Amino acid sequence: MIRMALEYDLSTDADLRDDELRAFFAAALEGEIGAGGAVFRDGMYATVYRVADGEEDETSRLFGFDERVSGTFRFQNASTEQDRQHNMALMISSALAFSARYASRGVLLHNGDVAVLQWSPGEVVFHSGWHDWLDSAEVAPLVAGHPVRPLPQPLL
Repeated sequence: MIRMALEYDLSTDADLRDDELRAFFAAALEGEIGAGGAVFRDGMYATVYRVADGEEDETSRLFGFDERVSGTFRFQNASTEQDRQHNMALMISSALAFSARYASRGVLLHNGDVAVLQWSPGEVVFHSGWHDWLDSAEVAPLVAGHPVRPLPQPLL
């Protein structure tokens, strides 16, 4: 069976320095910061950085905010299904923890175009059309207690 690589892109208007971002996501993902600042763990790595002034991606404006932080979570093809599910849960819990700790607006996109999670101060919404959330015993409890409804999909 051939597996496609999974990638999720995070964009938020939180105003943080690179070192703060890396430390936060290293702890949340139970990973290690490697050379170049990426956070590595078995089966996944994440790059998260502050966006320089003038280099903001226009995509975030479609979701109602100006991008200050950008990140990518890449799941490795060769990992086991158990590792993939655990890493998915860690990614979701890190986004939830980030939204709770830093009053911000943000979005998590699957492969750069499908909004699967969106947050603003005081609210986190999961996209009802994204069934991967409920296929995992580790992820489903993270979704519980949050609204699940259709999210705007301005990139599709």
